[in-house]
Amino acid sequence: MRLLVIANARIPSEKAHPLQIVHMAAAFAGRGHQVEVLYARRANTDAMRRVGDPYAYFGVPRNFRLIGLPCVDFVKRVTLDWPALKVGGIARAAHLVQLWTFALAVLLFVRRRQADTVYSRDLLPLLLVRRFAARGRQFVFEAHTTPRSVLAQRLHLWAVRRIDRVVVIGDALRRWYLANGLAPERVYVARDGVDLAAFATRTRAEARQALGIESATPVVAYIGHLYPWKGVDGLVEAAALLAPDTRVFIVGGVPPDLDRIRAAARTAPNLTVTGHLPPAEARAYLAACDVAVIPLSGRSLLAREHTSPLKLFEYMAAGRAIVASDLPSLREVLIDGQNCVLVTPDDPAALAAGIRRVLADRPLAERLGRAARADVEPYTWSERAGSIAAFLALP
Repeated sequence: MRLLVIANARIPSEKAHPLQIVHMAAAFAGRGHQVEVLYARRANTDAMRRVGDPYAYFGVPRNFRLIGLPCVDFVKRVTLDWPALKVGGIARAAHLVQLWTFALAVLLFVRRRQADTVYSRDLLPLLLVRRFAARGRQFVFEAHTTPRSVLAQRLHLWAVRRIDRVVVIGDALRRWYLANGLAPERVYVARDGVDLAAFATRTRAEARQALGIESATPVVAYIGHLYPWKGVDGLVEAAALLAPDTRVFIVGGVPPDLDRIRAAARTAPNLTVTGHLPPAEARAYLAACDVAVIPLSGRSLLAREHTSPLKLFEYMAAGRAIVASDLPSLREVLIDGQNCVLVTPDDPAALAAGIRRVLADRPLAERLGRAARADVEPYTWSERAGSIAAFLALP
């Protein structure tokens, strides 16, 4: 099967969705499919421009092609370089220009390309190719959330009804599409995944030695982005409620969210905020920790019902005890007392209490970590690619 993946994303990138896209491309290719990823050649950050090999950066084999397509991109200028321009509709206009010019570049490219299936998380370029270059191909949209406004939802559903199949990352998303008229056989749940081998490379002792952390120090880690809905502000408050010898590491994030968290963390001497690190370096902190935290905010619909966080599966693959917000999105995989400890979301005191409970009970922490590691076995990228291929009836 010849698979074209459309990705309106910076590659490489600090964000999670390009990582997910390239791991899925490698997983499809690993199952014998011919895969090409068409990504947007966008203005990148200084750190990402220094990345010489995106395959090595993301930790994937070179079994698929990355093809950069041109677009008109002022998004970085508006959002990072000249933040004063984010006022009014300037940032929105920059995003729309970038999206439409990339979509047109995709259309021109795909019209000359052989492919059996076109797959994307970006609905506009997928719809354009479906309308003007169908040629008997199958078109698949992967949904990670729903639009916010009523108008945006109506436009989204109008477009999705013209796509052959929809892959979603959770049960709540599937229910939303079914409630809005999509046939059950067209919508498939495939939760996110993980590369298990990447988390079997070092022990806790080895990781701590590399990071200069004492072996007896209680360590708590959060790995990921710092968007408000991630709930990391609550972890900063919870850190102040832990014993002074407990070290808390927040690994990840880029401005402006990184600036917000660093400012809040100044009052917590036991808290370290590293900023973004390459995936392999971030994994060292996960290997070194006793407790891994997912403090999602219950105030966000995305966090509450729609997310399937990569960090969840990475924490499980690392075999670490997890303390997480008690939310429907996480309960699709996590079971309180069996493979995690669930706590009230948006409650720093409850989060701190959950962390203290696990740190104080080493047998509990080890049991939760072992159970999480066993429960993550079905959630590999390869298994995800195989299940999606079966849903799409790919040879």
